[in-house]
Amino acid sequence: MKKYLLITTLAVLLPQIVAAQEEYVAQGVKTVMMKLPGADFGYPACRLGEAIELNFDILDGKYERLEYSIRHCDSDFREDDLSFDEFAEGFDRRPLDESQESFNTLQQFTHYTLVIPNRDIKLTISGNYIINVYSDDNPDEPILTKRFMVYEDDGSIITARVEQPFLPEYQMQCQQLYVDIDNSRLRVYNPEKYMKVYAIQNGDHNTRRPLKISGFLHEQVQYHLNDGGNIFDGGNEYDFLDAKDVHFRALGIDAILYQNNRYHYVLTPTTYDEAYFNNGDINGAYYVKNDRGFDRDLESDYIDVTFRLKYDPFTDYDIYLYGALTNWQCIPEYKLAWNGETKLWEMTTTLKQGLYNYKFAFKDSTGKIVGYSSGNNFNTQNDYLIMVYTALTRDRGERLVACKILK
Repeated sequence: MKKYLLITTLAVLLPQIVAAQEEYVAQGVKTVMMKLPGADFGYPACRLGEAIELNFDILDGKYERLEYSIRHCDSDFREDDLSFDEFAEGFDRRPLDESQESFNTLQQFTHYTLVIPNRDIKLTISGNYIINVYSDDNPDEPILTKRFMVYEDDGSIITARVEQPFLPEYQMQCQQLYVDIDNSRLRVYNPEKYMKVYAIQNGDHNTRRPLKISGFLHEQVQYHLNDGGNIFDGGNEYDFLDAKDVHFRALGIDAILYQNNRYHYVLTPTTYDEAYFNNGDINGAYYVKNDRGFDRDLESDYIDVTFRLKYDPFTDYDIYLYGALTNWQCIPEYKLAWNGETKLWEMTTTLKQGLYNYKFAFKDSTGKIVGYSSGNNFNTQNDYLIMVYTALTRDRGERLVACKILK
């Protein structure tokens, strides 16, 4: 087999994945989003005392009586030993009772919504959380596991910027974060021990990593290292799919077919290209929308979409569809296969109408992502979520004291 080098990602910049409870979505559960109420998309994070909303669908119009439970985690999303009463008020296990049936759709589905806080539960401390959703008669087997964050400060203690890296070997492909934390309000003694700062690029949890302290200036804790520790691969702008109207063939769609009582999009093949291109993406996210409906959650239909990639058929790498639409995971459901007739790598999945960003990820025989279909460039317009945690001896659990989105 011919092994074709995909991308010039530097080994030091490969994702640093920390031990964490994995997110999970069962078959038949679709379009899972956790965001601020009313937002099209966004990070699964809210300020303490404010609301965050979980939405998802179960296909085939099959209503299930569901319940949920929430657990507090440490800064690496490992479940800690806090009891429910130490991080919340209310009830530990409650029914998820807000659901609606779809209408004006070919594919029947039940749409579920959960807003936290609600009459049953109020979170009382900041930090990382895990929510598990399960059938009321089978609490040991969640159909959905989702991570989210609750922070205390909106980022006023964080000063951050993105610059071109100082070291020549990183300059054309990477982006460097420079972060300062104002410790005059936190009063954290020994920040190297009791303060942790993480960053995540574009919501992709595989990029989440701890930043390294470079020094101190008065009451500022600085993260300015130029040795590669605070550097991220620049990536490239994402390809996009506009599936908001099944009667309009938008750019990038070769054909819209009607098969088996469902619309089927066949996309224009993506070509592997490391050159930078600027197409005004939404940084790998997606949002639900039906241009011909009034209620996007209930009237947006499900469609089949065939994604296609023009690439060497003899590569030893496995190729996956990748982005928020796959929950930033490379799993069998999204793996591409070689089509000898079209001479393309292809896969078909079911998506809800809307606008989607995506790219293709390449994994080696060890299961590690070694590159993507669009190269790395310093000029790429990414956003970064910066999170500041403290683990003071007077506290139980690790607090998420501040979050800031850097665009």
